[in-house]
Amino acid sequence: MKKFIMSVPLAAAVLAGCQKMPSNVDADGEFLVSTSYDQEVDFSKYNTFTVADSIFVLDSYMGGDMVKNSFTDGLIDEYKDMMEACGYEYVQPPVDGGTTDADLGIQLTYVSDTDYYVDYVDPYWWLDYPGYWSSSYWGLWGGGWYYPYPVMYEFSTHSLMADMADLTAPEGENEDLTVVWSCMINGNVGATRSDFVRFKTAIQQAFKQSPYLEKDAE
Repeated sequence: MKKFIMSVPLAAAVLAGCQKMPSNVDADGEFLVSTSYDQEVDFSKYNTFTVADSIFVLDSYMGGDMVKNSFTDGLIDEYKDMMEACGYEYVQPPVDGGTTDADLGIQLTYVSDTDYYVDYVDPYWWLDYPGYWSSSYWGLWGGGWYYPYPVMYEFSTHSLMADMADLTAPEGENEDLTVVWSCMINGNVGATRSDFVRFKTAIQQAFKQSPYLEKDAE
């Protein structure tokens, strides 16, 4: 695994259908957070979750690589803490091609040095990127990923993304793995302690603007 190093770009605005976004005032000085979810899903039916133990770092010039270090561990731990605060129980992610009994699986991706537009026709271009997470990481799904909600992002370099998949879906060679919630975080990124704190604040904001994830939500 390569070392995870982030530079300092100028972040662009994020636009998304079926999404919750903070106001410009709320986002002043912080990362911009955008979240999407499947409005037909009842999140109260899920009880457990897991988070992939590494982050896929995608660079348009250098390619992609799975990265695990103290910085990425801290981001993963924040997602774990927020999910537990919502009432879900954490279980260990699969190891060496194994499976997990978790109801939900979360994967994180960091996009570096690239500029892409994602629309309704071809959502999430990075899903087909060589080395990117396969749906089979979580089990025996062979059909790929499925987003049941329209997605439209406009962004430039350095974005942290999270996808939450329904792991209770029927498995099979031609079965898709459904993504029920996703999050994109954009901002001026470096590798300092203050940037890490801003990332944690942004992750907290993602859950704050997603109250439907709470187990006791009415």
